[in-house]
Amino acid sequence: MDLWHKLRAQSAAIYLSLLVTGAVLLQVISNLWRGEAVFKGQSAALILFFVIFSFAFVSWLGVPRRVLASGLLSVFLILMTVAWLAHWFLMRLHGDGTDYTAILYVPILIMIWLKPPTLREAKVAILVFAWTVAIVLVLTRVLEMLGSLTLQAQPQGVIDFDEARYFLPVNDLLGIDGRWTGPFGHNGDTAMMGALLIVIAVAFWTRSSWVFIAVGGFALLLTNGRASIGATIAGMIVIVVFAKEGRIARIPRTLRLWGGGAALLLGAILMYSMAAGSTGRSTFWPAFLKLWESAPLVGIGSSGIASSGGVTGQYLHAHNMYIDELARNGLLGFITQYGAITLGVVITVIAAKRGLAGPLAIMTAYLVTGITEPRNGWMSPTATGMLVILVVVTAGVALQRDYVPKVTQVANKNT
Repeated sequence: MDLWHKLRAQSAAIYLSLLVTGAVLLQVISNLWRGEAVFKGQSAALILFFVIFSFAFVSWLGVPRRVLASGLLSVFLILMTVAWLAHWFLMRLHGDGTDYTAILYVPILIMIWLKPPTLREAKVAILVFAWTVAIVLVLTRVLEMLGSLTLQAQPQGVIDFDEARYFLPVNDLLGIDGRWTGPFGHNGDTAMMGALLIVIAVAFWTRSSWVFIAVGGFALLLTNGRASIGATIAGMIVIVVFAKEGRIARIPRTLRLWGGGAALLLGAILMYSMAAGSTGRSTFWPAFLKLWESAPLVGIGSSGIASSGGVTGQYLHAHNMYIDELARNGLLGFITQYGAITLGVVITVIAAKRGLAGPLAIMTAYLVTGITEPRNGWMSPTATGMLVILVVVTAGVALQRDYVPKVTQVANKNT
């Protein structure tokens, strides 16, 4: 009985923190150990995630009964479930496979719907995500330098291209060939994590923010991920545009919006005009769009892409999260998934207008990085997928509880 009472005193931050930590470790361990089987044909990453989910579920049971998620947040969770069901159907239709963590995706959404966090609890979980990513990035690099860890080797041609066309001022000094792939499997994904760290640091400022900025900036320096640098700028612009206090808030919002848009456009033109150019995307994107045109409603699936031959069969993904979804899962997958994500953006925009811009900034940064590289299968609880859900939940519970920014609270006290 004493243990049960202690469990009931727990907050929702614990089960959410365990879930996001597990999702990050699932991706990292899968990449570092290539998904090698360690027990009854299952990888260490998969087993670890199920163990962490078990602890998260026990913690969730200990959270006292709460008011269910409602309004737009409830609709978002329902649409994410519908999107998962659509992807499950498409996976079966195409004869593709997935790992067992996929069966936990909808239960996680139900857990959040039944016992949503408070605003503070949701923020804590986002900071735990940031700490986990920061520790993994630093630990990976330290172990590499000690010779205890070797990341997946890149083809020499890729290394030569990167070193000739990307600004990598310290990689040679640190013994890194080309752009650093990092613990997330690809330099684009590692760069994205660096960008998210910086945006989270500024969006939810704490004493830890300087750590996140330092680690995130270092990751961007080692990867020179142009889309991720642009994503960082985009996230900062969102925070500036929706600022409600400080000197920035004195500048008319329209002026901030136009100024931010101009800065983002100029930055995009500048980065595209650099030596690396489009890095083959002018070829990848049309090729994958042609695959989509061959099966516009349901796509051709992962197995179809693998057997397609040419550049699509060679690279296996479109180097664009949105085109890749179209080719892989057609309009059915795209509309259900990005319909849910669009509603998530709407929720974060409403919260930003009320003074909570952090969720929109993080969401914007993630969606911008998706233009050129990072992917999300939307079938399993991935690191970035969990973060997307968490930031929408953060914005949603703020609206559900009539969030009032500090500046308004102070003004009310003075009247």
